[in-house]
Amino acid sequence: MSKRKMAFWLAPALLAALALGSVACGGGGRTDTDRGPLPSAADVLSQATQAFDTMTTFHFRLEHENGASPIPAGLEIVTAEGDIIVPDRMYAKLEAKAGTQPVHVEVIGVGDEGWLTNPFTRQWQPLPSGTTIKDIFNPTEGIKAAIGSLQDAQVIGAEEVDGVQTYHLTGTVTSDILQAAAPIAKPGLIVPIEVWVGKDDGLIRRIYLNGPIAPDEPENIVRKLMISKFGEEVTITPPA
Repeated sequence: MSKRKMAFWLAPALLAALALGSVACGGGGRTDTDRGPLPSAADVLSQATQAFDTMTTFHFRLEHENGASPIPAGLEIVTAEGDIIVPDRMYAKLEAKAGTQPVHVEVIGVGDEGWLTNPFTRQWQPLPSGTTIKDIFNPTEGIKAAIGSLQDAQVIGAEEVDGVQTYHLTGTVTSDILQAAAPIAKPGLIVPIEVWVGKDDGLIRRIYLNGPIAPDEPENIVRKLMISKFGEEVTITPPA
């Protein structure tokens, strides 16, 4: 993979720009011989914009291939799984590395406050001074950034994802717009991206970022964000 690849991802105003899509979104409808005509990328992304604006809660899982994402406290995320209450509450369990040692931690974010379990004592502690949950991982902003600024978008097929019929899109994003979601992202990189959007409801089921978001990352790193359980009741409060 070339260094044209990259960035890390998961405001409604950015997403709304998709509706204007003639600059960012490629081509008209195409044909999938098994399922008939495919819609244009602009139409699919416009539907995704509207669906995203209605989201109140969702479940996510982030996975890495061929790498990890550094976060405060000297850790590197390998996987993260949890729940989001839009716009600013998150609970997640992380599989991470402290150097070469695998560790398991939990994180909670409520507004600008955040807490992390000590990987060795498992006790909750505030995030380091000057650090918020957004410095760890922000799926909501990641989705906004990835979809709201998708360039050269094309619908390449129709696929089933977890029992749901979706449209599979490809495109690119620039790494600078992903910094709100992942502070480790550095400007100047082009990131190939894949997105799966529900045919009937416009909800985003998956986002894959195929390559580095910072110059020192492996060329073949892949970040996979899976999204599910939309609108289910979730409670996220500060640790006791």
